[in-house]
Amino acid sequence: MSTNIQPYDTISTPLGNCYIYTIHSSFLNKLGSFDCGEEEQNDFIKRFAVGHYLAGINHTFLLICNNDLAGFVSFSSYSYAFAEGFIGKIREAIREEFNKKGLPHKFDINFKKLPVILLGQLGIDKRYQGRGIGSVFVRSFIIPYSLGYCIRDSCIGILVYTKTSKGFYEKLGFQLIYEDKNGGANYFYSLYKNVLEVRYRTFLAQ
Repeated sequence: MSTNIQPYDTISTPLGNCYIYTIHSSFLNKLGSFDCGEEEQNDFIKRFAVGHYLAGINHTFLLICNNDLAGFVSFSSYSYAFAEGFIGKIREAIREEFNKKGLPHKFDINFKKLPVILLGQLGIDKRYQGRGIGSVFVRSFIIPYSLGYCIRDSCIGILVYTKTSKGFYEKLGFQLIYEDKNGGANYFYSLYKNVLEVRYRTFLAQ
């Protein structure tokens, strides 16, 4: 690697090991040549990713494969107004988990909005598309990182808005929860049962 900073994580991909780094000055020379084929993502990583990270607006991670910027993902905290019917399903699922564990404790999720981690931007460079890198990035880093975030900072899952990658997210287990008139859609990846399980074990640990 061209930098002495330590990776945040390492993931195994069809191309071998790739490395995850929090966005850093060592990689500034790689941002300008990134091209995933989507103007919004290209513009973000080239113009806004550093400033937004430094200002605390979001947290961008870089995927480095073969010393190339193969992809990136940007997260931020968010509160989302789920449809009442969907909130009802979440409420019943949590109640069922409480009952399975014999928990007498009460909970109330009659809120207008619920906390999620927002997957605001995700891009894979054209050179690495069609090689399984994106799916591995989501399964091996984005979902585990999001779970850790939700356990630590309290959220119920991952929210992403997309117009062009609906099939990609559906194959990875994201659930369609809203479609707009412009062809965009919100997808949700549920983590609340996982959060409950980990916090339950920690709560009872001796």
